[in-house]
Amino acid sequence: MSRPWRDAWPLAARADDRNHWVTGTCWLYCRRRDVRVLWIGSVTTPGATGDVYGCGPCVAELAHMARVQAHERDRIPDHPEGSTSARWAKER
Repeated sequence: MSRPWRDAWPLAARADDRNHWVTGTCWLYCRRRDVRVLWIGSVTTPGATGDVYGCGPCVAELAHMARVQAHERDRIPDHPEGSTSARWAKER
């Protein structure tokens, strides 16, 4: 099945865009401090909640990972093991 929209994703957020960037700590991959970060969501763990912030490069990496997962899911439509998350859960 052709899905031309799949490759037309918007660009990931960047520190010079019009989003509300603040100075803080990146909660994602680099964990740098005192960098421009963007709130990307909340996290809930047993007994605690928090706001997750990511710097530009880490937000771009997260967006890339989401695109890869979407492409993998689309390769095998309606197949129970077609999704990355299903394969990951099976491997655990």
